Amino acid sequence: MRHLFISPFFQRLRTSVSFLCVSPISSSLPPTSHRLFSSTIAVSARKKMPLLTESERNDQLSGLKSAGWKLVEGRDAIQKEFQFKDFNEAFGFMTRVGLKAEQMNHHPEWFNVYNKVDITLSTHDCGGLSQNDVKLATFIETVAKK
Repeated sequence: MRHLFISPFFQRLRTSVSFLCVSPISSSLPPTSHRLFSSTIAVSARKKMPLLTESERNDQLSGLKSAGWKLVEGRDAIQKEFQFKDFNEAFGFMTRVGLKAEQMNHHPEWFNVYNKVDITLSTHDCGGLSQNDVKLATFIETVAKK
């Protein structure tokens, strides 16, 4: 009889899937099952980012609007198109913004053709503009000026 090696990750995954499929919670679970289950709970229990208040919109979006950001018609979002010398410069810009977006876990909607990058920011979790959009737009402005 052949024995297959199952990595510890897949053993935990199998245990967690079994755990989630079988109710109620049992005290006879293997000691590692709580790790994957608790991290799943932590992700789903993450706090929802609140929408910008009216005063925050007036204060914080005015600076971005003066830098060329526009409100998107028909939705609660801001948008700006950036133009660079060539594709290499545009791609370098997108890479720097992409790394920051990943660090923030807040990803832009964007479109790139050769030397143009069109970026739209909105927080999907709350259905509109949040502090994350202001922070990312401000970071994008500093990167675009370099």
